[in-house]
Amino acid sequence: MNNNTKKLVFAVLAVAGLSGCATTGLDVAGAGVDAGAMAVEQVSRPLPSYGSMGGYRYRRFVAVSASAT
Repeated sequence: MNNNTKKLVFAVLAVAGLSGCATTGLDVAGAGVDAGAMAVEQVSRPLPSYGSMGGYRYRRFVAVSASAT
């Protein structure tokens, strides 16, 4: 592969990797769902347990709604 082909492949992969970011939102305008009912604030709370990966301990978190606290 020459240098121009490598640049083209990299550009195509970069665009393909970033293209999913714009489509992750919820479309509640045409779904017949009240947008106010969907607006529940999510917060992170630590779990009482720890995880372990590669010899390191890490704290586990869970997302809960703010009204449940």
